[in-house]
Amino acid sequence: MSNTVSRDEELMNEKGPKTYITVRYSDEELEQFRAIIIRERTNSIDELRMLKDRLEDLTSADRAEDSMVYSMHMGEQGSEQIEKEKTYQQINRVNDYLQKLDDAIERINNKTYGICKECGILIAKERLLAVPITTQSASYKIHKRCPEDGIDRIVGR
Repeated sequence: MSNTVSRDEELMNEKGPKTYITVRYSDEELEQFRAIIIRERTNSIDELRMLKDRLEDLTSADRAEDSMVYSMHMGEQGSEQIEKEKTYQQINRVNDYLQKLDDAIERINNKTYGICKECGILIAKERLLAVPITTQSASYKIHKRCPEDGIDRIVGR
């Protein structure tokens, strides 16, 4: 008996009853999603560049103030520090998003993009267009359970 796991077994849902993924988006649809994700990635890289420039400006201003005989008011210094911390947090957020976009591209390459990691069903196209990094169906995200009929529906209240 072999210890290797087949590709089909790897794609099986590990939560609840084991089911094989039998549906996926077509290659054409995956390429459409890839284009959306690449556009998101480009926008995020631009945002990251802008945030890094802002951080550099804040840091340069700090160095200039250190060389002044009279420093700015303590309240203003605190505000500058808060701005730097907020900028660092935004940079981290964008870096995390970029990683998730890269993961989504990898799922496209593996042809597993758009398949719920919880249920193994096809995630609704509307959800993928709204949240291209998602790995869960709307049904599972909202109700914490897989839809009984295996169809991901986004229903308004």
